[in-house]
Amino acid sequence: MNFDVIDYSEMLYKENITPTRQGKFLQIVDDGEIELLVLSPYELSKFHAQILERYCMLQDIEGRYVKKPDHFRATGADIEVIGGGHWKIDESVLRLVLNGESTVYGRFNSEGLSGKVRKLPKYSAYTVVVGG
Repeated sequence: MNFDVIDYSEMLYKENITPTRQGKFLQIVDDGEIELLVLSPYELSKFHAQILERYCMLQDIEGRYVKKPDHFRATGADIEVIGGGHWKIDESVLRLVLNGESTVYGRFNSEGLSGKVRKLPKYSAYTVVVGG
């Protein structure tokens, strides 16, 4: 299965992306073909459900809130939410930290996650810390 990281920071910061930022993330599998970490700054996503809603909107996938604003479900595609958490990145020292959990979607699967992220060219030199 392929793996990728999507960072919505560019949506918020445009050309002024700060090297240190943080937010919430979801770990999802889209159509059984690609596993994704979808990172969203706190300013864009107060709730984990908003990350899935934005992902679906940008991919032109139908979805709906089951209990707004707590729980969003993709209805127009086979998207499995593995879980979520919090992230913090410091590009000045090439460090990405993934931890915590989503109240609605549960804890992300940390098994092998650091290695998957580091296999991506953008993150190959990063220290990826996956913690509690």
